[in-house]
Amino acid sequence: MIKYSLILFFLCSAMSLFAQPKDAEVEVKDGKKYYVHFVQAGNTLWGIHSIYNVPVEDIVSSNPGVENGVKEGQKLLIPIAVSAVKPSEIKGETKTYTVLPQETLFGISKKFGVTLDELVEANPGTENGVKVGQVLTIPESDHAVENLPTNTNVKTSTGKELNVVFSDTIIEHVVLEHETMYSISKRFMVPVADIQKLNGLKNTKIKNGDVIKIPIRNEKFQQVEVREIKPIETRKVDSTLLFKKKDEYAIALLLPFYLDKPEGANKAVSDYATEFYMGAKIAMDSLEHLGLKAKLYVFDSKNDSASVKSILNKKEFASMDMVIGPLFPDKMGLVADWCKKNKVRFVCPVASNASILKNNQFVYSSVPSDMTLMEGAAKYLLSLNLKDQLVLVKPTNSKDQLLYESFRQSFLNLPSKGMRPKLIEISVTDVKAYVKKGVNTYFVVPTNDKSTALKFINTLNSCTMNFNGVISVLGTKEWVNFDEISGEYKNKYNFQFASPNDFNYSYETIKEVMKIYRKNYNSDMSKMAVQGFDVAFFFMSKYLLGKEMSEGLMTNFEMFQKGNGNGFENGNVYILKQQDFEIIKIYESFE
Repeated sequence: MIKYSLILFFLCSAMSLFAQPKDAEVEVKDGKKYYVHFVQAGNTLWGIHSIYNVPVEDIVSSNPGVENGVKEGQKLLIPIAVSAVKPSEIKGETKTYTVLPQETLFGISKKFGVTLDELVEANPGTENGVKVGQVLTIPESDHAVENLPTNTNVKTSTGKELNVVFSDTIIEHVVLEHETMYSISKRFMVPVADIQKLNGLKNTKIKNGDVIKIPIRNEKFQQVEVREIKPIETRKVDSTLLFKKKDEYAIALLLPFYLDKPEGANKAVSDYATEFYMGAKIAMDSLEHLGLKAKLYVFDSKNDSASVKSILNKKEFASMDMVIGPLFPDKMGLVADWCKKNKVRFVCPVASNASILKNNQFVYSSVPSDMTLMEGAAKYLLSLNLKDQLVLVKPTNSKDQLLYESFRQSFLNLPSKGMRPKLIEISVTDVKAYVKKGVNTYFVVPTNDKSTALKFINTLNSCTMNFNGVISVLGTKEWVNFDEISGEYKNKYNFQFASPNDFNYSYETIKEVMKIYRKNYNSDMSKMAVQGFDVAFFFMSKYLLGKEMSEGLMTNFEMFQKGNGNGFENGNVYILKQQDFEIIKIYESFE
């Protein structure tokens, strides 16, 4: 059983991904238009309010009784808001304002007749821009209303007619100490490239006190006619499949225990299976206290197809609602095919072949593939807005080619902050030419091959004897197991890698669960036991209990469908770094 504080920790991380308003039908009632939303497992009033950007009180007033909770399958009418300047928002009567699509802080300041500085002072943090749905405090101002342009008739609460149309214009902005070109572009919602072009800048470098011109686009605040959307024949409210809610669920756990101890059985694999089971059992005990009623069926899948087929043919297996396991990727295909045929969710508890997701929406891969890890590495480097020399080392074998292409394409195509760093592509033999005195260099070496990694490190070390710059190396998670690459080299070259998890005994959440684990099993949790806990806790809570608890002990889950008709993969990636001979987390892709 998990302590209440730990349960609260998981509950607070809940975030649901459901249908967007564009997928919903529109219904007209008493002359007013509403989106039609059918409640799905896991929906809450708060989550529905977030989807449609409509205040909770408006949803409640349109659906009497929902203040006591919503039920799966229940039909809700969601009021469709009309973008318009309300009279009460023009002058003093209203103290808050919700940001609409396409609005900028500058435009809002003009709308309410307050200065930009007054608006920022009343809403700290908005100097870097505002977001749709953000609630702003509108301060009282001596500039209010009277300073607005007067071309279009909009009546204020005092009956005064105002024109709220702004012409395209250019303002001059004095750069503050903490500002960057990127933060200024966000603040005024003007692309960096447009600012550079207007000011004749070749790069994004600016400094405190610089005066730059900002092109402000035409802003128009007027009533917009809302067109009624024709009803659609097929309603798709969630990207996941719909499953009937049950009072009690049956869950199958397939693990290679080798209980009959056959000749040649691998004891280490048997231990992994046992540890995974113990972690999963702790998770199930915790979920029981959250309301989950489920029966766990445990099967010894060994490591042969005959054993797996025999389990799938068992009479009790036909009643399963979720299958977790086996641990061996080459046996997962059999289970995936059975689950597709019988419409049962199948969870791959460890790394699996990406091909298993193809044309099978019932498969959920809990561990990001190597290609997804490379995409996460590219996101990380783009987030740094690097000024260092960035060098991508080409692989020498076909297996690594996929990793190389995944990183390269992601780096070149994903959005970046500011100017995208130039990517230099070289072979291992060219390393020396790119180790330059006084130049910081970031080497990306996407290889799982030990000999290639060793060749790169040895080549790098041979040409950095008197080097006075900073060298950073981003390899793969496999390098952690390459004992031939000394810890001193990994420290020296700031070794980093993309990882599917962040296992650290010092984390408070692990400490809490560890106490329960020790009490139950008189031993410490291994990494495999933690994986068992995380996988069982996330997938059972989300898909059976209807609660989104995406934060695990060492793995956070962000499930994405890998294309229409395919399965789902965890897309959350960590970047870990060796520092002072310890592995620490420095980045998480969905943090």
